[in-house]
Amino acid sequence: MKEIDFIPEWYRAGRKRRGSYHRQYTMIACLFVALLAWNYAAGSFLAAAKAAVDGARTLLAASAPFAQEYAALKEEIKDLSDRAEVLECINTPTALGAILGELSCLIGDRIILSSLEISAEPLQSETSGRSRDAVVLSRRSGGDAAALPGGDVCTKVVLAGIAADAADVAALIAAMEKSNYFCRIIPGYSRNKDIRGCLTTEFQITAHVADYLQTNKGVSP
Repeated sequence: MKEIDFIPEWYRAGRKRRGSYHRQYTMIACLFVALLAWNYAAGSFLAAAKAAVDGARTLLAASAPFAQEYAALKEEIKDLSDRAEVLECINTPTALGAILGELSCLIGDRIILSSLEISAEPLQSETSGRSRDAVVLSRRSGGDAAALPGGDVCTKVVLAGIAADAADVAALIAAMEKSNYFCRIIPGYSRNKDIRGCLTTEFQITAHVADYLQTNKGVSP
């Protein structure tokens, strides 16, 4: 028995076409919803980024005076550090009060000082024969309270004045040589000078404060 199909072909094609349209409309609707969600997420992200940028700009604008003040303070600190280094270089490493106290004990009543110069100079090693001297900074034994030099420097003292006669100058040099506080006593000059009809002796003496020790190293036999 043969079946007879009464559904026309154009009806079947229309149904297939409408199904295809439904699928396309569904895909477009899903894509539209995805685009809406993406747009919302991107908008939220851009809003958050814009808020962060605005906050950073506000913070930078508020911190600009502090940055300028920091730069000025940094420059001032650098300038003060440079000045401190200069002062450290020219600073006398030994206490001035100790030097003046020792000299007041050594200088007699027949000597009048006209000038007293105290300065720091580089500590130079001395060579003698085939030996080489190495300078070692160390505190002297005995109750010396003078501070050690802050580096390879020593304190030089230059005395200038007038004595009653040459014997007084010689006595001062001898006293300084016996003192444990001074070393390397070098007489500068000693000459007669007439002051208001009185014959005196004008002198100059150079000495170094003995707040360092000098030892020989590498001595050849």
